[in-house]
Amino acid sequence: MRARHITAVVATCTYLITGAPAIAQSDDSQSDDESISLPARATPDAKTPTSKKPESASDWQIRPRWRVQYDVANLTGPAGLPGTGDLQDIRRARVGVDLTMPHGLAARLETELTTDPIELTDAYLQWSDKRFKVILGQQKAQLPLDEENSNLNISFLERAAFVSAFGYSRRTGISGHYVKGDWAISGGVYTDPLILLNDVATNSSSVDLRTYWSPQFASAKFHLGASYHWRDLNDFGIATTRYRSRPALRITDTRYIGTPALDVEKEQRFGLEAAAVRGRFHVAAEAHWLKAQRDRLDDPTFFGAYAEMGVFLTKDSRPLKGGLFGAIKPHKPVGGGGLGAVQLNLRYDHLDLNSGNIVGGKQDGYLASLIWTPAENFRLMGQFAQLNYSDAAIAVAGNRSYSVDVLGVRGQISF
Repeated sequence: MRARHITAVVATCTYLITGAPAIAQSDDSQSDDESISLPARATPDAKTPTSKKPESASDWQIRPRWRVQYDVANLTGPAGLPGTGDLQDIRRARVGVDLTMPHGLAARLETELTTDPIELTDAYLQWSDKRFKVILGQQKAQLPLDEENSNLNISFLERAAFVSAFGYSRRTGISGHYVKGDWAISGGVYTDPLILLNDVATNSSSVDLRTYWSPQFASAKFHLGASYHWRDLNDFGIATTRYRSRPALRITDTRYIGTPALDVEKEQRFGLEAAAVRGRFHVAAEAHWLKAQRDRLDDPTFFGAYAEMGVFLTKDSRPLKGGLFGAIKPHKPVGGGGLGAVQLNLRYDHLDLNSGNIVGGKQDGYLASLIWTPAENFRLMGQFAQLNYSDAAIAVAGNRSYSVDVLGVRGQISF
């Protein structure tokens, strides 16, 4: 099955490259997990009625999109700990297409080829003007900053532990977005991902909100944000729920931290986020709380947070715009008189899944990464992580407090 996926990736990428002359191209760079940026000519001018603007072929554009990420890693820990050893696998292999249309309309369809069966990641229709945007379909649901950032642009192999533990993900619904100057707010109503939709009456339902303020002071760009998420699990509540996370790697199925199975009916999540960029330097931090509501039982509250800092060793900077970090465009790429962008990052990653009589464990992670971006569409990342666990879900010789080390490398190509 994996070989078939690799063949599909290669064949699709070859087709997209060789078919490029027949496809309208755009000079605008787009972070692959963001909503679609429309060309300037596709957005109506506020002073010109849309009805008076003639439709032309340039108002319709098709842009292919694809990415491949391959990870190689080694995980070590105490003797007898399951899941350790050498690991390698395709982390992501996605293909898709963006379609821009007249009158501010756009659409995106993207699939993940490494899953069995193949799954949709994004599948939505979008309308936007200078301040407003509405998105209908499967999309990101006002997620934390670390998850809002495209996986092509994150600082480490994986996002913060709380992102996966708390179940932040794409879902199906409708969202509205409003931007005015440095301030923005967005919200949406959602149900399950498309692949899980069945009886509408029993699917989960949620309301998600996120707002941020992103001012510029002198030579520094700042970002302050907050989010709130309410979810009724409905048919999800029929099955038990576990909150758990992998050890800074997605290519392993072993989870050393995780709650027992819980009968959860509803969830509330709260988040705070902050970031800043000044020249070569950036900092970012988030804190998130999840309250799991249970019928006639105590409602546990779990907590996750991270803080990171990074610096470029070259004359480059990490873009911070539109409520997220954007793609790195080397000041002097390889082939353009330079060696590309080289970035060093450090992160502390905390996850606490203990609450009252529920023991899911705690993680304190210390991570370092070195990222080389020779050109905008290529990336090579190395990462070291030491993860210290207490009350771990997996015991070693009766001991639930221990450390694991993760050394990983990722090769990435995207267009």
